[in-house]
Amino acid sequence: MIPNPRIGFLFMLCAACGYATVALFGKWIYLNNLPLYMILTWRFGGAAIVFALLSKIWQQPTSFCRKEKRACFLLGLFCDLIQTALFFLAVAEVGASIATLLLFTFPLFVFLLQQILFKQQATPMQWLSLGMALLGVLLIMPTDQISLNIKGILFGLGTAITYAIYLCYGAHFTKKLSASISSTYLTTGAFSGFALLTYFTQNSSLFPASATELLTILSMIAIATVIPLLCLMRGMKLLGAAQSAMLFTIEPVITIFFAALLFKEPLTIRILSGSALILFSALLLQRKNVSIESSDTEMDHL
Repeated sequence: MIPNPRIGFLFMLCAACGYATVALFGKWIYLNNLPLYMILTWRFGGAAIVFALLSKIWQQPTSFCRKEKRACFLLGLFCDLIQTALFFLAVAEVGASIATLLLFTFPLFVFLLQQILFKQQATPMQWLSLGMALLGVLLIMPTDQISLNIKGILFGLGTAITYAIYLCYGAHFTKKLSASISSTYLTTGAFSGFALLTYFTQNSSLFPASATELLTILSMIAIATVIPLLCLMRGMKLLGAAQSAMLFTIEPVITIFFAALLFKEPLTIRILSGSALILFSALLLQRKNVSIESSDTEMDHL
């Protein structure tokens, strides 16, 4: 049975909405001077517990695919750890909006990985859609912040490169696992990494010490981790890494509007134009003449 790309699009849209809140949570954490690594430790630890319970409830088999489960754990331990840490460092240096925009240079790195390492060619319409998305990101970039913090820019680009690797290799190693099982091992790996990072680098407890910290953790588990990661895994299986990466360019649009609503950040004509261009790029991918092969075939190429 050929996967339905429209259903995959809806899964990716839901995932993008959830992950769009990560930068907002990051801004909240820094504004309130909360212990970042401790909160991220329990964000992933709580999510791992939820995913493990879902696997039991859905009676997902757990006695096979040891190689894939080990790969998911290592992806969480290294890719999730590095990607998340770099992103929050970028938020601290250049702000939530700029950090999110820098992250969304990752489709370029996805295509480079596919062409150089996996010998997969992109169609002209995919390149056109990618170019439109990147142009939209450039339009969204505030013109009054040309001299940005170089360290913050490097953190943001590092996040993009790590995320591109995560998408490509994640699609390859999760195709034999259910979303709940692969997510369990991914988040367990990230939890382990951040627990070690908290223990060795922060002068804070490994456990939340206030209601604010606990509420932030619970919110991030549900809104920014469990729901979007389940949707991401399902969407990647339906659409594949390349199309998933391009659809995810709607995330900065969502982040910008949430930031305007919650933190009163300004919306200019330039930002609205860039947002519209990114959305049009995502919608263009749903046309039959730019649809790529089924996800199983594409993942076999990765």
